[in-house]
Amino acid sequence: MTVARSRGALGGVAIVVATVAATLSWSTSASASGFAAAHFGGEHGSVVETNPLALYYNPGGIGFSEGAHFYIDGTIALRGGSWDHPLAPTDPTPDPPGGEGANNGKATFFNVFGGPALGATMRLGNFALGAGLFVPFGGRESWDTNDRFTNSQFPLAAAGVQRWHIIDGAITFIYGTVGAAYRLGPVSLGVSGNLVLGSVQQNQAKNPNASGLPDTLREGRANLDVSGVTGSFGIGAMVEAVPKRLWLGASYQSQPNMGAQTMNGKLTITSQTGSLASDVTFTNALPDVLRAGARWRVHDALELRLYGDYTRWSVVKSQCVALKGYPCAVYADGSDASGGGVLSNFKRDWKDTFGVHGGGSVWVKPTLELFAGAGYETAATTDANLDPTIADADNISLAGGVRVFAFDWIYVGASYTHLYFFDRDNTGKSALASYAYPTQQQDGGGKYTQWVGFFNINLEKTF
Repeated sequence: MTVARSRGALGGVAIVVATVAATLSWSTSASASGFAAAHFGGEHGSVVETNPLALYYNPGGIGFSEGAHFYIDGTIALRGGSWDHPLAPTDPTPDPPGGEGANNGKATFFNVFGGPALGATMRLGNFALGAGLFVPFGGRESWDTNDRFTNSQFPLAAAGVQRWHIIDGAITFIYGTVGAAYRLGPVSLGVSGNLVLGSVQQNQAKNPNASGLPDTLREGRANLDVSGVTGSFGIGAMVEAVPKRLWLGASYQSQPNMGAQTMNGKLTITSQTGSLASDVTFTNALPDVLRAGARWRVHDALELRLYGDYTRWSVVKSQCVALKGYPCAVYADGSDASGGGVLSNFKRDWKDTFGVHGGGSVWVKPTLELFAGAGYETAATTDANLDPTIADADNISLAGGVRVFAFDWIYVGASYTHLYFFDRDNTGKSALASYAYPTQQQDGGGKYTQWVGFFNINLEKTF
């Protein structure tokens, strides 16, 4: 339920420009399937909503907006988990004296981070226009230290048993979006275009020899820092199937670059004899996403919502780092097919995922909305190629919150969403150590645990 009012002029779109810098410096999210992070808006961020976040979720939705809207959303995420890695046949045996347990055992992480989303829309007759900034893919990760090795003869081992995969890192894809919709009676059709700013940073332990296996005696570091700019598009539709009561929505978000994308930057390898920085390319792919859902206003004080998505993570076959000027090409066994230019190749072979979510809102009074929801989502990663970098698993979510009509046509919402990831054990199933160099990595077998909590606050101003 929305407090009724007449439509006015936009007047606040300039705020978007003023907050762009804040978005670029505070962009991040937590993982769900793969490293999808489209949780902005909480229960009011979906394919069946009409607020400015619809520019990403379903641009057809803004055709059912009224007047002008400015929306800013902030999320604080808490993320914790662990990887308990038993000694694998490919791990160094025996460990060097004083280094016992450096490459097997339990590693843990607990991270706190946050990020905003924002948008503005205006409807003029049958047309609606809008612009926004979103981070639908991303993540931050920093693992706890193993204090046992901090002051030992192997101080680099203090980075944890997972360090051969990741010590810390960040993946961020910021979408600068413009969109439009046209309403034809009960039907609204929308389209959006995205300028996608991507960046990847990763720091991990590195064996400088021609092997991806752990070697505590010769341990070094590899630091990757790359970025790039691509584009993508979205299309969507919303239908008012029953006037003022039932809305159906569907949308499609394309892959950035419509396929594989290449970023440019530096890879710095540090060993016991020095360091070397090289110009490199990073080849990666992001999925396209199909969404559909329904929103049913049962009566003025009750609304029910059901929606889902299908994400084509199967396009992610590998993530490859090569010297600039060389193709990212490997043979089926993981060996270099570029003539010596591939430095690292992270085997993925992910699966498509789906998610379903149900929720509802109750208006205690016209100015006070209480809402809740629950969902289920499948994992993209396989047991063979699972590693601590992206500790993915099937998960369930529970959410609850409140939205208040405050003053001067400002709505304020607050909610909490908890994602519980099912424990996962792929001991003896990891194939990472069986590939040839440069695809070979430390065995990724072990028990994985993870949970994520989102605190979400948003503000919507209508004009």
